[in-house]
Amino acid sequence: MKIVIRTVILLLIMNFSLLYMHYSQMADANGTMEQVMTYSEEIEVINRTDALFVRHHFRNLNSNRYEIIWPEGSEDISCYSEVDSSCERINENVSAILEGEINHQSISYNIPKSETMAVRKLWRSPFATLKGATPDTTMLHITDETGINGIWISGLKLVGTKKTEMIDYSLYKGNGQVTDLYWQQKALPLAYKGSNLSILGQSVNEELATQLNDQLGKMNATHLVLAVDPEGESLHSDRFVIAHLGFPESTDAVLDRGVHSQYFFPEGEQLTADLIVSILIDKPIGNQRSTEAFEMLKKSLRTSQLEELKTHLADLRGTSVDAAALDRLIGEVNGLRTTFVQKNREGNYPLLFEETKTIHLNGKAQEDLRAVVVNNRTLYPAMEILTQSGYTLLITDQSIYIENDAEKIRFSLLDPFYVLNERRYTFRDSPFELIDNEYYFEEDTLRRLFHLSIQKNQEAIFITTLTGGGIE
Repeated sequence: MKIVIRTVILLLIMNFSLLYMHYSQMADANGTMEQVMTYSEEIEVINRTDALFVRHHFRNLNSNRYEIIWPEGSEDISCYSEVDSSCERINENVSAILEGEINHQSISYNIPKSETMAVRKLWRSPFATLKGATPDTTMLHITDETGINGIWISGLKLVGTKKTEMIDYSLYKGNGQVTDLYWQQKALPLAYKGSNLSILGQSVNEELATQLNDQLGKMNATHLVLAVDPEGESLHSDRFVIAHLGFPESTDAVLDRGVHSQYFFPEGEQLTADLIVSILIDKPIGNQRSTEAFEMLKKSLRTSQLEELKTHLADLRGTSVDAAALDRLIGEVNGLRTTFVQKNREGNYPLLFEETKTIHLNGKAQEDLRAVVVNNRTLYPAMEILTQSGYTLLITDQSIYIENDAEKIRFSLLDPFYVLNERRYTFRDSPFELIDNEYYFEEDTLRRLFHLSIQKNQEAIFITTLTGGGIE
């Protein structure tokens, strides 16, 4: 008996272990359980003629190991002893912060310059980062010892500046990390300062600027900087936009940067990004295709469904989103399936929802057939449904001819009427639609004119051919 009990316990332990491993692997694959570690950072930058000299302080670290990702081309990498414990967790070759309890560590490095700063300069990914972690707050000090003046832009809020005979000092602070650093010789005044947006340049419309600031807030975007310089060159970075156009013309570019601060988009997903912005701020942005796609989406979803979609999008912040992922979310809030966003990447395509239920036609499951829902009307592919129900179809440029042994029906493709057994009937709303080069007939028409019984439950749609019948 003891042997049996021990065996059962052992099997239970093994099953639990296997289930735990499987669940962990699935969670990692779906990205739902992977936690991104956070920390805060303070970066001191001294601009000299030959390089940027950086002291980088990581604070609020947990006890895990962190791999240090160094900026490309960085030199003179070392630990920086701000206090006695600043280097305690950093390994000998300064490639990682080791496991330990000290929650702050500091490093130093230089970013050499290949040429003299003259008109403008952009540094891409200029600062060290920690693999698998992201800063929730950043404080950036910039001390310029070269006397070249100008302005520095990082995307963070400017807290204050101080100018002396020897140096120019600026302090910036905000949420998130500094992905790029920009300098230009031409100074631009601060025209607007909001919680989510700062605008540099000449005076702007305060009401429009506040509206844009609030829209970024709805997206939960990190603080962005828009610098309007009519004489400059356009530049879009993760956290700032340098625009030679006026302020109102640059709003879409700012909103685009805002959504890219919250989501990662694969190449070729501009429509997806535009739609997410439009959904979050309840206003269309982007080109004509993006605008029309949002208007179709808003027309087809109820207000409560759009709010639910916003909630789902909020849950995806910090992850990669493509057209297929957005289609899945749209389908979830509607209880149906759609490929709307995916197909609109290629060209204009109507918003269709596919029934997830399997169609059973005269007792046989049709795995490849799907009903679609357009403007609250359920439609079925005519060729597949009717030919398997005893009808023949012929489609010309002007008409659809459908007949069986008892009836002949012609639907005009030019005018709103059909002819049944030589008798003409006018319809107000078309009983069919051309979808992706295939004609779909609405559910009620299939029942009335083609004598089909259509019954549904939670899993399936049952279509059965009836004998007899006629027009009701």
